[in-house]
Amino acid sequence: MRFDTRIPLLILICLGLGPLQAAQQQGQILVHRESPPRTDETGNSTQGLGTPILGFVNGADQGELRALLGIPGASALGEPLSIPTGVMSVYFAPAQNYALLAPTSGRFIGLMTFQGEDEGPVVTICGAIAQPDVVVFSPNGASAALYSKAEERLQVVSGLPDSPQSSRVIFGSELPDEVRFLAVADDGATLVEGTVHSALYLLPPEGSPRLLYTAGDLQGMAFAPRTTDLVAFDGEAGAAFLLQEINGSSSYLLLADGLTGLSGSVFLQTSSVNTVIASTNSSIAWEINLRNPQVQKIQLPGMPQMLQPLRTSGDYLLFYRTGLPAWILDSNGPRAVVSLVPARTVVRRQRNLTSMSANGGLTGDSSEQPNLAGPSGLGAGCIAVPEPTPAPKPQPLPVN
Repeated sequence: MRFDTRIPLLILICLGLGPLQAAQQQGQILVHRESPPRTDETGNSTQGLGTPILGFVNGADQGELRALLGIPGASALGEPLSIPTGVMSVYFAPAQNYALLAPTSGRFIGLMTFQGEDEGPVVTICGAIAQPDVVVFSPNGASAALYSKAEERLQVVSGLPDSPQSSRVIFGSELPDEVRFLAVADDGATLVEGTVHSALYLLPPEGSPRLLYTAGDLQGMAFAPRTTDLVAFDGEAGAAFLLQEINGSSSYLLLADGLTGLSGSVFLQTSSVNTVIASTNSSIAWEINLRNPQVQKIQLPGMPQMLQPLRTSGDYLLFYRTGLPAWILDSNGPRAVVSLVPARTVVRRQRNLTSMSANGGLTGDSSEQPNLAGPSGLGAGCIAVPEPTPAPKPQPLPVN
């Protein structure tokens, strides 16, 4: 990666690289204490100018969105960004170039893109499931699978983020069992359901669901990038396993066992190199190298809230709450490193963005965003969703 050589970034690098390298060598938790931000002649901070963007964080109150500026070990929080009112949940795409915004009420889900470290305009996807219970993205972020138990509907939205369209709708009567997990591959067509009874089913575009595997206690699954290889975690066995090329004969490969200490809600994320597994009731995480049998136990500073991918593959947000330091996990080095981001905000220059207004028009006021919970159709690029007639519930096919 080529870094901008302006002074603010050099300051961040000088502050962060020394302790970051030491922490990587020792496998320790890195705590970064930020120096006061530089200011220009008008008193505005210049620290955020030209700095890399780690990603974005969303406050627990669902009303706060901020950029993470800098690099792991030398990073800071940006000012709050403008998001629509009536937002219940924010779902970031893997590379965090856009996010889906679920409203508290109403019929439309929103899509917000990001312009550098700032929010961009919000559009609505008409007909997409507005309040999904499950939302997952393909590793490349081009597709998303959404499921609503109340609507008894599973939907795949492709062409994200520029040309969203509903590419597939599956009704509850067509599913082999109630959905607990979903995973969609980078091809946008390979879709797997993890059921409440810990079974994994391939949901092909045509034909009946095919049983791939039954775990003791399925607690997470995700596709590896650019493949149809599915990584999953069986909590009962404490084992991570790989189902290879699931559109074909689908072979089983044990990746690691003895993964103990995980409890509560379990998170599983994959990159092209490794899989990371963490949980809300444990201060331990596990990193599994997908290219060799190496497994690393990671000691965390506390119990994480999430395992949210950031802009760089292998970097994850573990914890963010307004007024408290954020936790960043960098799994790209020889040893995984956790760094803490100070809760103090870096003040930036005044922004002048063009955002989508509540009536669907354009405005120069970046603080004006649509009310997603409102009754009208908001934003541009509304995509109609086909509503096929539900088919009779199929009988799942057994494993050969």
